[in-house]
Amino acid sequence: MSPLLAIGILTSAWLQTADAARAPVELPAAKLAALQSALERLAEQFHIPGMSAALVHRRALAWSHGFGYADLEQSVWATPETRYRLASVSKPFAAVLTLQLVEEGKLSLDAPLKDFWIPRWFAPDPARYREQPILLRHVLSHTSEGVPGEAYSYSGNIYSDLTWVLEEVTHSAYPRLLQERVFERAGMERSVPGHVRPGTTELAELAKPYRWDGTGHVRGTWQMMDPDPALDLTEFAPVLRMPEEMQAQRRELLGEGFLHLNAVCAAGEATSTVLDLAKFDIALDEGRLIDAASRERMWTPTVSNSGKTLPYALGWFVEEIAGRKVMWHYGWLPPTVSALYVKVPEAELSFILLANNDKLSDGFSWTAQGVRASPFARAFLGTFGLLPK
Repeated sequence: MSPLLAIGILTSAWLQTADAARAPVELPAAKLAALQSALERLAEQFHIPGMSAALVHRRALAWSHGFGYADLEQSVWATPETRYRLASVSKPFAAVLTLQLVEEGKLSLDAPLKDFWIPRWFAPDPARYREQPILLRHVLSHTSEGVPGEAYSYSGNIYSDLTWVLEEVTHSAYPRLLQERVFERAGMERSVPGHVRPGTTELAELAKPYRWDGTGHVRGTWQMMDPDPALDLTEFAPVLRMPEEMQAQRRELLGEGFLHLNAVCAAGEATSTVLDLAKFDIALDEGRLIDAASRERMWTPTVSNSGKTLPYALGWFVEEIAGRKVMWHYGWLPPTVSALYVKVPEAELSFILLANNDKLSDGFSWTAQGVRASPFARAFLGTFGLLPK
């Protein structure tokens, strides 16, 4: 028996015991074996050193597996408990946080961005918020460029401006909001906002980052945005520091609750495991994070000013495949981070895949082809009969 298969069997047995109190989970063993084999082939084909996968079925964890190595140099296997950076798979978290505040009457999706303090940092010049009628929903749906609300144009940098809106409304640092309002409510014990749990300076242990140089895997580095000065940054490059004026404004706003972002913002870079993302998926469906009306709003594709249905909703891509609604997001931060999250409510199935290089997402035509651009997504959808015949 191969070490990879042994890990999968042991993990499945442990998870069945841990989830015994939940409703029975029944997915055909042959389909699980077929998906696992397909993912093993794809990991080899796309030169992925280590990745982890999970399936959620009927609001319960149905399967999970580790492939390859979380640390090549130390021969540490990747497992379902391995923690990875999520890149833009973090965007659904920000959408959930926003809709929580909408439910509480503290925020409106039609709030003009000009009403908030938006610093000039990663996103285009925030002066455009004063010059154009850009609303919060436009940023959430990637329709803020050009004529607001008219066309879809994906921009992680613009999406990061939600960080400052959420901090201003709550007077709480974004890492703390994510920790308390999402991770703790969903029971995501191994998830971390960025690289450090709020209130500590201990770096979370992650799968080691790698890049493929055409002949082999080369040890890479992580980027770090707005690090706490107390952190050991020897494995981080580049290190992006927030301007002093901006830090001063955040300190004034947040007071004793000030925290450095330590890489995380509304646009990306939470760190998590496939098991914890399965918990997020379940908590979302069970209404423990936002209510049913908010979920429907979050997963309804945006319609442009001219009546065209666009590919993005609020924090999620949404499309119809074989008559079923599919919500999904990919994460990509080259050369060392990639992630994929696909959700098919009608089939009561969700698929989560994380890797320690960028090959889950690199080179795919996401905008032109949607989620089917990914051979990994096609492997999942095809295995469970969710692609057109």
